[in-house]
Amino acid sequence: MDNKTILEELLLKKSQQKKKFSPINYKERLFVLTKANLSYYEYDKEVRSHFPKYTGSIDIKKIRCVETVNLEESTPPARQYPFQIVYKDGLLYVYAASEESRNRWLAALHKGNVIPLCTRKFKIH
Repeated sequence: MDNKTILEELLLKKSQQKKKFSPINYKERLFVLTKANLSYYEYDKEVRSHFPKYTGSIDIKKIRCVETVNLEESTPPARQYPFQIVYKDGLLYVYAASEESRNRWLAALHKGNVIPLCTRKFKIH
């Protein structure tokens, strides 16, 4: 039952800057949460493929904490509801379309997965 979808939604994802000179960008991704993984996929609204292209995933067991993030001063409307996922191999910034959506994701990630809240508030860099 680890593959059953708990939550699925289009969210904005900040690039993870894995390469030294890669630009900061934001892309809409289809996020899918199961008991085992948080996966994200490329999603083209025009194509609406039933098989979106896999772009990444985080093993739930590797997530250290999940928490909302303080906004930067001139945050555009599309990035008003950020949260971060701190995991063993890095940090993922995700942006929900509304506060309700963000709260749904935080609750789903915490519920049953025993993922703690981060101990301090972070600011996006």
